[in-house]
Amino acid sequence: MGKRNNKLQKKAGSMAVWCISDGDVTKTSMETHFNFWRIAGDRDFKGRDNHPPRDFLEIGLLVTNPKPLRQICVYLPVKVEIDSIQDAGAQLDQTSVAQGIFNEKLQCATTPPPARIELKNSENLFCRVHKFIKQDDRLDPSHLFLEKLPEGTLLSIKKAAIESVSHEIKANERIYFRLRIYLPTGEANSFIQVLRPIDRNFQSGFEEIEYIDFRFNEIRTLPPQIENRIRSDEKDNKVKISLLAFLTALPVHSELAASSIQWHKNRLLEHDPWDNYVPSGIPGGMVVYHWKKEGGNGHGVTDFSSFVKLHTRRSGRKILVTYLAIAFFFGLLGNLAAAAVQEWL
Repeated sequence: MGKRNNKLQKKAGSMAVWCISDGDVTKTSMETHFNFWRIAGDRDFKGRDNHPPRDFLEIGLLVTNPKPLRQICVYLPVKVEIDSIQDAGAQLDQTSVAQGIFNEKLQCATTPPPARIELKNSENLFCRVHKFIKQDDRLDPSHLFLEKLPEGTLLSIKKAAIESVSHEIKANERIYFRLRIYLPTGEANSFIQVLRPIDRNFQSGFEEIEYIDFRFNEIRTLPPQIENRIRSDEKDNKVKISLLAFLTALPVHSELAASSIQWHKNRLLEHDPWDNYVPSGIPGGMVVYHWKKEGGNGHGVTDFSSFVKLHTRRSGRKILVTYLAIAFFFGLLGNLAAAAVQEWL
């Protein structure tokens, strides 16, 4: 058991977000939104044709006064490919999706190139959403550049993307980027770990323990390479993170057993519009838990961590058939052993 815990602990790593600027950023701030969708947690859910269920992480970055920025960097403690990244912001041209994400009454309008989506509440601009351009059906590296590192992946939103969505922006107006990152399956998925009971094949149903260990800008769990890069890039121009929001969407049969901090709110996820928002669709009945941390007294959020433990009941035809086959085998073995002993006596 000790070896298993050490192995899992080794996988734990922190995410990080920081900016590179070439001007005064005292009036610039950023909200960071992280949404972890546990779509593959429901083993009975098969998804749609050509779209099997996969877990993914969505990252939203809401920047106020973005003009001094020339790059936004996002470090992920997991290795991903550029093919696994999608522009989720493009779906905010649907009013129901935009209102669901921001919990605001909004109107959506897509502008001509440079392509972006303007979200308005009443007559005021709520924010501009960037639409990433594509090259060979991938996000163009001039807008989003991916760098593979030994322990993870570095995503860089480039100046061309920032300037595109900031075109003729006014003071105190906001821009928004939203990326969807499909996570590797199995043990390579460092965002959730699963502990299965050793005797699970001897039960007609069993309970798994799943846990999510989300960490943000936690220096002691960042690779030294990233820590040094953050110090070098920020120097004296550190952009304040005014709010961090962490949200998980889990299958309803996964029971929240423990949380290191109290959640802000939770609710049953509406099937519409989110079933169409996700290419594979979503299982019937998902529960959303929401944590957040705000920077107070003019100070930004420096770091954040949340440990979430889940109990998930596993049962079904495959588990039952396996259990009955093993029970039959041991019953047959017992009868043969009894017959052999009787004959020997």
